[in-house]
Amino acid sequence: MKRMPFLLLPLFLAANLIAQTTPGKQLTLKQAVDAALEKNIDILRAQNTLEAQQSAVLSAYGSFLPSISATGGYSNSDSRSPGSSAGFSFPSPILYTPTGGSQQTGTISAYSPGSSGQLTKTSYSAGMKASLTLFDGLNNTSSLNKASSIAVANEYSLYRTKQMIIFQTQTSYLQVLLNKSLLKVSEDNLKRSQQQLQRIIESNKVGSVAAADVYRQQVTTANDELALIRAQNTYDNSKADLLFLLSLDVSQEYDISDPGLIVEAEQVIPADEKVAYSDYGQLVSKAVASRPDYQAAKYGMESAESDVTIARSAYFPAISANVGYSFDNDQLSGLSDNKTLNWGISFSLPLFNGFQTNARVQAAKLALRNSEQEVAQTERQVQVDVRKAKLNFESAQKQLEVSLKTVISAVEDRRIAEERYNLGAGILLDLLTANANYTQALSNKVTAQYNLVLAKQQLKYVVGAEKY
Repeated sequence: MKRMPFLLLPLFLAANLIAQTTPGKQLTLKQAVDAALEKNIDILRAQNTLEAQQSAVLSAYGSFLPSISATGGYSNSDSRSPGSSAGFSFPSPILYTPTGGSQQTGTISAYSPGSSGQLTKTSYSAGMKASLTLFDGLNNTSSLNKASSIAVANEYSLYRTKQMIIFQTQTSYLQVLLNKSLLKVSEDNLKRSQQQLQRIIESNKVGSVAAADVYRQQVTTANDELALIRAQNTYDNSKADLLFLLSLDVSQEYDISDPGLIVEAEQVIPADEKVAYSDYGQLVSKAVASRPDYQAAKYGMESAESDVTIARSAYFPAISANVGYSFDNDQLSGLSDNKTLNWGISFSLPLFNGFQTNARVQAAKLALRNSEQEVAQTERQVQVDVRKAKLNFESAQKQLEVSLKTVISAVEDRRIAEERYNLGAGILLDLLTANANYTQALSNKVTAQYNLVLAKQQLKYVVGAEKY
């Protein structure tokens, strides 16, 4: 037991010295929020989704415009036919003598060889045509409304994602500051234990205290060293978590400090802020009007309503107009000599498609009912979030008030226990208990201070009224 402090303390002091002498970049809360907004992967994904949907809106606008296309062509044909024979005869009789025979009378036919056929044809053409949808059962109008609703919903989702990441950054940052303050409490506690140990050792040498007190204080000092090591480890881990959230290099050293937040943590919430956060009905109304996720759910429902109209459009006729103008000739130089202009209106009406339209309409109506339920569920979630955040805020205020009184009492108890022990009227166990209570009271005070700041930020987050 006697050797434990001398084994652990040099190692810790060496590690702490290295950490303190390593230069680090200062990282305030504003800088942390800016880094999160710039590099956080969830925000980048939401931005990409919004940009993709904005392209879909542009495409939906295009359905109201005519589609225009230009055509051009060149063709060359080479046709061939096989050779043919043509025969002719003399109808009048003629005399002829076969070989080795007598003279005879008859007719004779003569044949002339036919000629083979070959034809080459070249053709040039050019033209332009356009078509415009006049009516499609409100499909194009509903498609535009749907694309616009989804785009607006994505804008709200992006903004809510930013609010969420900022709140996570604030939470992680406050956790680092809290762990840093608790580390300072552990360091101060260890220094007091070491000083107390030295006084007890000196008093033991002159015989004023028993050796048992020396052993007890050595154990207490060793435990305080372990507590300091654990506090340092907790602080380092919370810093690593914060840097990871901000997509920063974890291997770099950063000085996490923000004097403004430290001052805010040491102050009690003003009375006007308490009143502003006390009206639950007003907070819910403000949250319903401001929460981006609730607004996104409402626009999602509007998108589902457009889907119903799109599905029903298949019941109506489709009407479109078209016009075209073309040229053609077998000579490129005379291409414009032959011109053709055509125009017209086409009409189509679906009569029966195996109940597929009916199935799509029913599916769209079901999706609309689900969207309505989602909006209602989101509103209930807003109410629950506000209720919990308000209760946490009120509880944090009470915890801070109690912790401040506890510190005052613990300071007085430790002072009395230390004086009684130094005068020989008290025992070491009473002093150790008083020191432990004082350290715990300080830790509770620091924790309550940062918890109150965090509870206030949480209340702002669930209301969703903060603009970034």
